[in-house]
Amino acid sequence: MEMTGDITSDAFPAFCREHGLKCTAQRLAVFNAVRLSRRHPSVDETLAEVRKTVPTVTRDSVYRILNEFADLGLITRLDALSAARYDTILGPHAHFICEMCGSITDYPLSAEQPIPEGMPSERHHLELRVTGVCDKCAKRRRR
Repeated sequence: MEMTGDITSDAFPAFCREHGLKCTAQRLAVFNAVRLSRRHPSVDETLAEVRKTVPTVTRDSVYRILNEFADLGLITRLDALSAARYDTILGPHAHFICEMCGSITDYPLSAEQPIPEGMPSERHHLELRVTGVCDKCAKRRRR
């Protein structure tokens, strides 16, 4: 699966130049926080991680940078959850979202996933979301 993690910290300044952005300490810290996370971090989780290296960064800056990255296709934004979450896996994949604990788990999807007839030909993102109760929560509930 194509991932943001395929772009290294060393390659990030070139990515910024290519997209007309300054490679600021805040952008690099947000990029690294999201790139190294496999937990679909929220803005607040990303903020906490970024503040370890850039303590003066604001929540608004992190939010703006995450959405800027999503607009550029560096990450994807998962909406319609309790709060926006961000994902570094860019290729087709499914999400299982636990309705009890909120955990999100990735599952690969075939790049050959069938697209419904009649859908516009210019498509940018394929995502499948499945909600339910994860095994950990189901086990806890049975006790």
